[in-house]
Amino acid sequence: MKNDLEVSKQIQMLSRKIKRNLDITFFSYGLTGVQAGILKFVYDKSKKGKVYAKDIENEFDKRRATIAGIIQLLEQNELIERKSEGKDARMKEIVLTDKALSIVKSIKLTINNVEKNLKKDITKEEISNFLETLKKMNNNLRKGEM
Repeated sequence: MKNDLEVSKQIQMLSRKIKRNLDITFFSYGLTGVQAGILKFVYDKSKKGKVYAKDIENEFDKRRATIAGIIQLLEQNELIERKSEGKDARMKEIVLTDKALSIVKSIKLTINNVEKNLKKDITKEEISNFLETLKKMNNNLRKGEM
């Protein structure tokens, strides 16, 4: 059937467009869109408490090794620091450096603009229904994971 993969195809196309848009925008900072998103997440979450790699893994639904690599790059670029937590040396808090703090406002603004553009000419009800549908699709795939 012609439309068997239409939903996944449309989601993939949208995802690639968003990624490409963010990557191009954040290239001038030496960042990818994902790295910028992580910096924004760490900034926002750190206002409420400490941030750990596990928080980033959960927020972005990425594997531990992937997040470890991104954290390592951000640390090499002096955008984050990992601070040991007392007795357990494996637990390292993720903290933004002054360098990251100087660009996080621009990152937030850019990400908010992308969100605004995505939602242009779409009602709040349509957005709500779309997000609910995406959650159901995510759960459907999660149930099928082995």
